[in-house]
Amino acid sequence: MSNRFIISSDPDHHTIETDEGNLEVWIKPLSWIEQQEALTKFVEFNMDGDDINPQLDFGGYWKYVLNKCVVRTEPQIKKSDLNKLKPEVGSKLQAVLPSLTKLMESMGGDTAPLE
Repeated sequence: MSNRFIISSDPDHHTIETDEGNLEVWIKPLSWIEQQEALTKFVEFNMDGDDINPQLDFGGYWKYVLNKCVVRTEPQIKKSDLNKLKPEVGSKLQAVLPSLTKLMESMGGDTAPLE
């Protein structure tokens, strides 16, 4: 029985067309807690007296999202190898992963789920 307050455990299937051929990926959404964890992988706040300086780590965010959201791929790619994708493949995969923009919007009080 599904609960409308809980994210779906059924991943979404996507076909990504690349120069190397098609990559099939199954992506699950981030839960509210996982969104909060993703933020800790992306932003670090450094104190300098009274000044707060945010340091952004885009790589940390995408590593976290790849690990949490990519359920499987065809052809099969090990989780540890997802960090080694060619830039053009990673750019296309990024389009179907939970976006950084939506994560930042959700911090501002927007309750829209990440896609």
